[in-house]
Order: sequence, then C-alpha cells, then structure tokens
Amino acid sequence: MKNIFDKGFYNNKILNKLGFKKIGKNVKISKQCLIIGLKNISLGENIRIDAFTSIIADNGYLNLGNNIHIGGHGHILCSGGITIENGCTFSQGVRIYSQSDDYSGKKPTGLFVKNKYKNYKRGKIIIGSNSIIGSGSIILPNVKITKNTSIGALSLVNKNVLLSGTYSGIPIKKNEKKK
Repeated sequence: MKNIFDKGFYNNKILNKLGFKKIGKNVKISKQCLIIGLKNISLGENIRIDAFTSIIADNGYLNLGNNIHIGGHGHILCSGGITIENGCTFSQGVRIYSQSDDYSGKKPTGLFVKNKYKNYKRGKIIIGSNSIIGSGSIILPNVKITKNTSIGALSLVNKNVLLSGTYSGIPIKKNEKKK
C-alpha cells in the first residue's frame, strides 16, 4: 500500500512546464508548497524546497543559485527582490521578508488600511554563498548577509552582516570566540 502521508515532490519534468523564469537541473519542490509569481522566480541546479513553504513573488523577484535547500514551513516574500547565492541552507520555519509594514506606530497598518496610507519598508535581500540560516530566524528588508555566515536559530536579521562568522540573537550579534 502506498504511504498516504507521502505527498512527494514535483521534479523537473513537471516544473519545466509551469512557467518559472528559469529552472536548472535536479530541482525538487514539495507538492505541499504555495508558490505565487512563477514568472519572477529563477532556480539554479540541485535545489530542494520542502513542504509548507510559501514563496510569494507576484511582485519583485527570487533568484536562487545552485545547491540550495529550503526547509519546510518557511515563508519568502519577494516584493523587494531576493537573491540567494550557491550552497545555502535554510532550516525549518525561516522567514524572509523583502517588504514589511512600518511598526513604528507613525503610520497605520493592517489588511483594511489603504496602501496610500501605509509606510512599507521594502528592499533587496542578498544572502551570500555557503551561508546557513537557523530554524525560526527572520530576515528583514535591505539586508545583505556575506558568504560563509551562520545565523543561529530564532534570530532576527535586521541589519547587514558584512563579516563571515556566526551570529545569533534578537537583533543579531556576532558570537565571539571565548578564550
């Protein structure tokens, strides 16, 4: 009997027909993902996107390099544009927002407030090659994370990370080696 809980992955044979801007070899996307804006999404080679991940790219773009794994239950909002370079790994529940509401209290927010009254923060996100982002971490707009960087679980990345290393916390701070 086939396992009724195994929903599986879409492979290149199916994905090539769906309308992605670009799709490389050996791409696997869980059949339980939500993806909007295929025409704005470029996927390199050797990519796996696990179940219950949402990618919203009806505005902006998402460019994934090669050899990337995105764990389940993630959310990627691409309005300001997102580039993820080769060899990156995202653990479960990572949230990447290239657009966010203004939480200062100076402007209204919410679903029923007209856009002309809102103050969005929108900007590119670039995640450098061979970086790893820990479970439950959040990356906000206008952030660049340099290559070979580790972001610990449950961290908030609200500023550029320009030196390789290990970072964690809310907001993130570089973890210094103890002597």
